[in-house]
Amino acid sequence: MSSILKVDTIQNSSGTTGLTIDNSGAILKPVIPYGQASKSGSAQTATAKITLDGNVISSGGLTVDTTNDRMIVPIAGLYAIGFTQLTDSTSTNTEVHMRKNGNQISGSSSQTHAGNSYATLSQHMVIELSANDYIEWWVASGAIHNNSQYNNHYVYLLG
Repeated sequence: MSSILKVDTIQNSSGTTGLTIDNSGAILKPVIPYGQASKSGSAQTATAKITLDGNVISSGGLTVDTTNDRMIVPIAGLYAIGFTQLTDSTSTNTEVHMRKNGNQISGSSSQTHAGNSYATLSQHMVIELSANDYIEWWVASGAIHNNSQYNNHYVYLLG
C-alpha cells in the first residue's frame, strides 16, 4: 500500500505552526532555540567565567543571560554547543572549559601552549540537555583576548 500526504504546514492543536514545506521541498522550522554571544571588554584571565556581553542574539526561547554569563535552554533535546576563542597569553598555556549546570562537561576542554601571544582555541560537541539546563564557558588557565571579533560562544537545538 502506498500513500501520499500533501501538506504545506503542520500545526499543533492550538494552531501554532511547527513545520512548513516550501515549493522546493525544503523543510522550515519557524521556532528553533538558539543563542550566540561573544566576549568583549577587557582580557580575561584564569579561573574566571567568560563574560557574554557582545553580539548577543537568541530566539526560540533560549536565554542568553548576560548577568550570569550563561545560555539557558527552554526545552529538552539534543543540542550543539561550542566556542571559538582567541588566546592572549605568552607566559602560560591557555585552557577553556565548557560547563553544564556548573559542572565541567567531560571532553569539553581546549588548550593551546605558551609561546605565541595569539592562538585560536575551539571546541564543539553535541550534548543532551533538559529544559532549563545552562551552559557556561570558563578560562581554566592562561588568558583570552577581549575583542568580540575573535570569539563566539553558541548553543542551538538539533532536535
